Amino acid sequence: MDQQFSCWPSVRSNASQVFMRMLVLLLMSGVLYGQTQPAPDKIKADVKTVQNAVNDVVGVALPGWGILQGAKAAYLEGYGIVANVEVAFDSPANPFTAIKTPEEIRKSATQKRGEVQEKLINALKQKVPLLDSLEPGESVAVILNVLNTNPAYVPDMPAQIIFSAKKQDSSQVKVVESK
Repeated sequence: MDQQFSCWPSVRSNASQVFMRMLVLLLMSGVLYGQTQPAPDKIKADVKTVQNAVNDVVGVALPGWGILQGAKAAYLEGYGIVANVEVAFDSPANPFTAIKTPEEIRKSATQKRGEVQEKLINALKQKVPLLDSLEPGESVAVILNVLNTNPAYVPDMPAQIIFSAKKQDSSQVKVVESK
């Protein structure tokens, strides 16, 4: 019976040795490659800069009712800064406002969507290179969560639009839409 389980202790010791080596490697990688964590004050200032820029862009394009939740940003170590904002490109149809045709609603939502996208892309191109706390390989992402208030009139509206730009190549802003 003892012979059946004789290999277990060696497997455990090998696994723990491999784990310890990987842990030491991960802990030392930052030291070996000269990577240092940016100062918390710089991170905080850059996060606030991105957050304010997103709020300004979206606030101008969608005044009043269009912003459902203002931008909230955070720094993710190893990635960069991520901002999240929730918007609606058109007010919901209701009996207490002027009646709009489906074409008017579709045209208005499409126009506002294009305006927000253009302004966010331009803001990222301008702001990302100026962020001191980001390493060249880190990025800034803006997640635009879209509430489709008139799904019958605008069925092709994405539920989420993600804008991302790397600091080393901020002139290229990647836009990904998902339903």
